[in-house]
Amino acid sequence: MSDQVFERQDFLSAIKNEEFKLAYQPQISLTTGEVVGIEALLRWEHPTKGWVSPADFIPMAEETGAITEITKWVLKESCKQNKQWHDEGLQKAVISVNISPLDFEQNELYEIIMDTLEETGLAAHYLELEITENAVMSDVSNVIYTLKKISKTGVRVAIDDFGKGNSTLVYMRDLPITTVKLDRSFMSDIPYSHKDSTIVKNIIQMCHNLDLQIIAEGVETEEVVTFLALHHCSVAQGFVFSKPMLSNDFEANITHYESKAIEMIYRLEEKVNLRSAQIHDHRFKSLFEQNPDLVCSFSLTGKILSVNPAVAKILGFEQHEVLNKELDVHVHPDDAERTREHFETVVLGGEPDPIDIQLIHKDGGYVPCNVNCFPMRLGERVVGVYSVIKDMTKQKSLEKALIDSEQKYRLITENMSDFLVSVSSEGIIEYASTSNNKLLGYDRSQMEGQLIFNFIAKKDIEHVQEEFKHLFKTKESRYVEARLKDAKGKELWVEAHGNPVLSKDGSISHIIIVSRDITRRKKAELELKQLQRDLKNTLSQQQGMTLKFIKTSRGYVHTLCEGELVRKLGLTPNDVVGQTLYDFVPTIQAKEKEKYYAQAWEGQDASYETELNGIYYIAKLRPIIENGEVIEVIGSCVDITEKKALEEELSHY
Repeated sequence: MSDQVFERQDFLSAIKNEEFKLAYQPQISLTTGEVVGIEALLRWEHPTKGWVSPADFIPMAEETGAITEITKWVLKESCKQNKQWHDEGLQKAVISVNISPLDFEQNELYEIIMDTLEETGLAAHYLELEITENAVMSDVSNVIYTLKKISKTGVRVAIDDFGKGNSTLVYMRDLPITTVKLDRSFMSDIPYSHKDSTIVKNIIQMCHNLDLQIIAEGVETEEVVTFLALHHCSVAQGFVFSKPMLSNDFEANITHYESKAIEMIYRLEEKVNLRSAQIHDHRFKSLFEQNPDLVCSFSLTGKILSVNPAVAKILGFEQHEVLNKELDVHVHPDDAERTREHFETVVLGGEPDPIDIQLIHKDGGYVPCNVNCFPMRLGERVVGVYSVIKDMTKQKSLEKALIDSEQKYRLITENMSDFLVSVSSEGIIEYASTSNNKLLGYDRSQMEGQLIFNFIAKKDIEHVQEEFKHLFKTKESRYVEARLKDAKGKELWVEAHGNPVLSKDGSISHIIIVSRDITRRKKAELELKQLQRDLKNTLSQQQGMTLKFIKTSRGYVHTLCEGELVRKLGLTPNDVVGQTLYDFVPTIQAKEKEKYYAQAWEGQDASYETELNGIYYIAKLRPIIENGEVIEVIGSCVDITEKKALEEELSHY
């Protein structure tokens, strides 16, 4: 450090006399080559000592207490300049300003920033504050509190010179940072220093995991640019792109420097792509050597950049025999056009479904393969294509054996009395047994390819759809009874068992539904229900009352109550069925009647006279006994109100 000594007044005079200058260095996106940020760097042109390095005067400014005034000036000038560039149509980039640890001690940093943004009109998200590890460690709680308050306004926060120490790692989760700036000391030795390269790669990966932007400072060579791009560093700053420039020079030259950066990024693309493929091979080397699948990478033009050893087993070629060859050379002519279309879709950023093609074996034969391609990206830009190629020879043989086996099973299903369909996950009938023709009058060709719900009676469609959804949710067999429509429009009842068939990934590939005609059974059930309804109507129209009850943990619960007498008592069947005596009869009367209920439940006939709501009636209870046990009691009740009245009248004579 220089032995120059400055007083507070020297700095205040420098501000007043406009001796301080700001130099601006662009920050370049390693994906697009465009300027995405600008760092404002303070310079001092002393009237007698010439240009003074910040390393010499910043410590003195902090010691004398002049640093806050300098920070105010830097913030105001950089924000004003950035707003002017925005208004003039230059690329809208973020301006970065360095903040001293002492700026946090004055407890007015928040107000200074708010006043600056209001005065200059710059939007908060176009300002970024750069703080060092020393700033954080000087007063951790105060720094975190202040930065959180500032970040809520939209102002970005960056940790500068990251990697020199590790004490800030403890506070990474609490600091509201948006950006990490890699210390320039790492840049001089990568990619040649294994230690530095490993540290940089790990910091980049950590930042990606924390969703933070990563900026590398002090980048001076294309080798470093290649390394950073290869490991997905977002942004770089350094002499390889541009030196810091005063505002006039920045305006005059920034378009030129940006064009050079874009040209460099795209020129290095194939180099980055090839290194990415090589690193991928290295990273997964053991997996590649043991994996039976062929894994390779391609340039955007279809040139093979890397390939794993499985190429020898699958296609008979050694690795060196296929490298730098075009993809088309190894594809069967019949599949060439479809393969090109698939490849072009991936180059445009798509991820299409795998395709089945034939690749040419070294001996001249053809190998059936399943090819899955996906894009290699550098940021948002596609820079190549990865492919995983599976040898389908054994599977094709198994498929043929399966087809032969299916033909045997078809003979069985086509001659079974029950009818069977195979339905896709979308509800489309993929297969229908010939027994459907006999039952529904449809040929298989009329059913296959159709939605299964088209054959269900309208009144049952909603119920069947709910069962279908439940089967997919639980992946368990379901049973349903529903009406189908035959070819003549006539309805018939069936009972159907739906059984899911699962794929290897656990999803449902299709459903096997076996159905049986139960129309006669349902007709008998309907007739029985009609008889029950008729009996109920008959009972409800009788002058007396018929009731049934059983014994439960609640007591004697009525299961039937019908007849004209029910309404005379001021009740309805619903008031009685499912209830005990205590639910609709006064307690004293309920206790009196309960002893007759108990007598009947013990297997003895019982009878009693009683009154309820002014109506007198006689009740006779008869137990129904099966296998020596009472299973229910039937009661018949007759209205004797008029008889009671007559007896009362005669008693007066």
